[in-house]
Amino acid sequence: MAAARREVDFELGLASRTQPRRLEGYPSFADFIARDSDAAIYRKYSHMSARNLLYLQSELHELEAQLQHLDAEDAKETGCEDAQKTARNWRHYSNPANERSCQHRRLQEKIRVKIKRYHEALFLESRILTLNAPPPGTLEAFRRWFRITSVPVLWGRDQHLFDDERDLVALAPVDNDRLNTLLKNYFGWFFRQRNDGNPSSNDLFYYSRRSIQNAGAVISVMSSAVLLIGAIVSLLFTVGQSVRVKVGVIVLFTCLFALAVGLLTNARRAEIFGATAAYAAVLVVFVGNNFSDDGGKPGQQIKKPSAIQL
Repeated sequence: MAAARREVDFELGLASRTQPRRLEGYPSFADFIARDSDAAIYRKYSHMSARNLLYLQSELHELEAQLQHLDAEDAKETGCEDAQKTARNWRHYSNPANERSCQHRRLQEKIRVKIKRYHEALFLESRILTLNAPPPGTLEAFRRWFRITSVPVLWGRDQHLFDDERDLVALAPVDNDRLNTLLKNYFGWFFRQRNDGNPSSNDLFYYSRRSIQNAGAVISVMSSAVLLIGAIVSLLFTVGQSVRVKVGVIVLFTCLFALAVGLLTNARRAEIFGATAAYAAVLVVFVGNNFSDDGGKPGQQIKKPSAIQL
């Protein structure tokens, strides 16, 4: 979804331009989100979720203490046959007439219910934490649409629903490719397409995400070719120059290659080191195989002087 006039992150809507106008409020808001997955931005209620986990954790901690107390009481009666059967025999443990086992089972039922809710809450919270925050341009366009007029789409307390950007998540996958982000931020106007025909979103413009990705792929391929071919051509112009000049050209293009890989891709540090080392090795091999030590022309071989016969 891209911000209007600068970073438009909204992908081209698929709804028909003849789609009937919705009633302003929840109907129009739901229609806006349904037409564009990038607009699927919601609150995650981090504070309440954390408090809920803390409460469940404390409840389980209390139940754990009660279970340990019962186990300690049973451990004192090592000579009691009833206690031994309760600890070893399931039929005796599940016997409704056994008061000791009934006390254990009632506590275990509470633990089973609480720990299930606790683990489900933990798992869901871990999934929520993996969701990305909405990109700044997407959030800007989203808020602009939410307050498209002086009156917000939702009234009452909900008009401040999206004020805290730290508590917002984007359900749609966020494109974190640096080159694609650069194209969206500064060249989104080039990929501009018509809006979805909704009068309430006339200040937003849309583009196809695939167009951005294709442009980024083309730029990446061309940059790689230019850096490699440019380095080779530059080294050809160093014929007759000193070794320092050749090394300087290799260092220059190796640094440019490392900057391009580091800034325009999402490569990890180990991948950047490996790619840069391979690039530098290609240039060094090219120089070693095509230039003689005395600064001759490419491909010229050094002839060894013949032995003087006496």
